[in-house]
Amino acid sequence: MFKSLLEAIPLPIFVVDRALVIHYINSSGQHLYDISTYAKKPRLDQVIRDGSILQLVHDCVRTGNPQQGLYDRGRTDVAWRVSVTPLAHYKDTLPDDKTQQEQVSSDYTFFAVTMEDRAEIRRLERVQRDFLANVSHELRTPLTSVRLMAETLEDTIDTDPDKAQEFIEKIETEIQYLSGMVAELLELSRIESGQMPMSIEPVEAESLVREVMARMLPLAQRHRVRLFTEIAGGKTLVAADSKLITRVLFNLVHNAIKFTPTGGMIVIGSTLQEDRHEQSFFVRDTGVGIPEEDLSRVFERFYKTDRARSKSNFVGPGGGGTGLGLAIARQVVEAHGGRIMAESAVDKGSTFTFTLPVAIRNEQ
Repeated sequence: MFKSLLEAIPLPIFVVDRALVIHYINSSGQHLYDISTYAKKPRLDQVIRDGSILQLVHDCVRTGNPQQGLYDRGRTDVAWRVSVTPLAHYKDTLPDDKTQQEQVSSDYTFFAVTMEDRAEIRRLERVQRDFLANVSHELRTPLTSVRLMAETLEDTIDTDPDKAQEFIEKIETEIQYLSGMVAELLELSRIESGQMPMSIEPVEAESLVREVMARMLPLAQRHRVRLFTEIAGGKTLVAADSKLITRVLFNLVHNAIKFTPTGGMIVIGSTLQEDRHEQSFFVRDTGVGIPEEDLSRVFERFYKTDRARSKSNFVGPGGGGTGLGLAIARQVVEAHGGRIMAESAVDKGSTFTFTLPVAIRNEQ
């Protein structure tokens, strides 16, 4: 019964005696340390080399009191909360006197050493702090702008109607930005929590590309950017929620238009990777590109590359955005069992590629 309880606990647990000889270790502990390389009953100090943890065990053995400590060695990716607890036991025949009974039970022979990995908890806490800081930062700027423009509007609404109308339009723009960010935050939250409803069906790769092409062509023409398609294996059926994947492609193409100067070119494409049973989709542009130091972080929430990428000779809308579009794209693609990646070179352009599993393999 006692061993069953130890096995049910999803933490590494060692049961040692006063000499630190290991008498039992549950499966989680065996997974953490390769016990097979040691003797049948190794000592704890042969398995765990950390002197601070061993000192904690010695203190518990010496005092008979539970001990607890947190050890991270200054590294954020390794953090253990270690607890050492005396295991009370009774002899086969107990005395009737309660005081003598307590004295027997306090003569501890075995001790449980429990190790809880705190690294993931710390990572989640750090993500939460960063998220709150980013949300606060992203909300502060538009809210400050709205407040200042509203104050100015009060002063100009009677004396300068044209100026007042200009401030009203600016306020509406900021409100639209805030509304869009809130909507994207809610969408990202639903996807990450697995609550986003998805309708996965076989869809032709070509139809996804051509739909995006048809709907984004007017925007590209308005900003004087050439838009083309490049399709191989277009009849291949992919397992996808067509609405969600179309939105991913929209986002990638919109970003490409945003950072591609007048006269530039954007290609929306798809190709079959038969060896992996995947269909890849890509958006390639001849825009300003992404600095190498930013490339690995473009799919993070709220991460924005240098706004200087939006050059004065661009007809496109340039910088801005909530910094959530690529994070949403990554979550959607990964929810489909695919992966997304980016390649770029400054002043030469960028290519964003994602994959989707093939639903039915067609003979091309």
